[in-house]
Amino acid sequence: MKKNIDISVVMAEFNTNINYLKYAIQSILDQTYKDFEFIIVDDCGTNNVSEIVAEFNDTRIKVVKNPKNMGFVYSLNNGVRRAKGKYIVRMDTDDIAIPSRIEKIYNFITTHPEYDIVGSRAVEFSDDINYGILGKSGEKSKYAIMQGDTVIHPSVIMRKSAVVQVGGYPDYYRSEDLALWCELLLRGAMFYVVDDVLLKYRVNLHDYKKRNLKNRRGEIKVRLHYYPKLGGGFREYFRIIKSVVAGLLPYRFVQRYRSKHVIGRNDDE
Repeated sequence: MKKNIDISVVMAEFNTNINYLKYAIQSILDQTYKDFEFIIVDDCGTNNVSEIVAEFNDTRIKVVKNPKNMGFVYSLNNGVRRAKGKYIVRMDTDDIAIPSRIEKIYNFITTHPEYDIVGSRAVEFSDDINYGILGKSGEKSKYAIMQGDTVIHPSVIMRKSAVVQVGGYPDYYRSEDLALWCELLLRGAMFYVVDDVLLKYRVNLHDYKKRNLKNRRGEIKVRLHYYPKLGGGFREYFRIIKSVVAGLLPYRFVQRYRSKHVIGRNDDE
């Protein structure tokens, strides 16, 4: 591998189903674009990450172990700090990257230097069901992002310099991505979603159970903190009300609703 690389893939691992984790890792190693480093941050869970990684026998993978369990935000920022690439590609531990994912988003961001964050559309799926396509292609204004028409976090490639400039991911529980987008918008960053479906985004019943009001507090705090700074209006503040209502609904109702209405929507609903 060349000393000067363009891309660092960053993944934060804590107690992921081992089969899901292996599928996710393999999907990155199978990319058509090969020249990257793959940083997996071990947040000191029950999985033996080093042992799992050793099975792949791939020198592009680098395991970074936190001093103790520090949480998702710390892990992401630790990965970004360790990254040598000019661009950060995000990958979650239970998703599956389409083989051409890195190649296509890298080609786009390098030929469109006006954009700091580029994502793709994704298929939302569970073990045996494809629910539909997430995301809408095109440039994303600050108003679109505030209204929920945003980039899918684990689909993105980001300019590392832009992320570092705002101090990395802000520490908001389960809404660190939205907070980062808001910080970047305040600095004038531009966002784009390509039309290609380049990620399989895994959502199981357990994920719906976590989408209650308690776990949405971080998201609501982000919106209340940043929307005034971004010039949010009625339509944007209505998003906060929608988040509260969604957090109060039974998780099985939310699951059924999403299975019927997910086409063209985003991952933060």
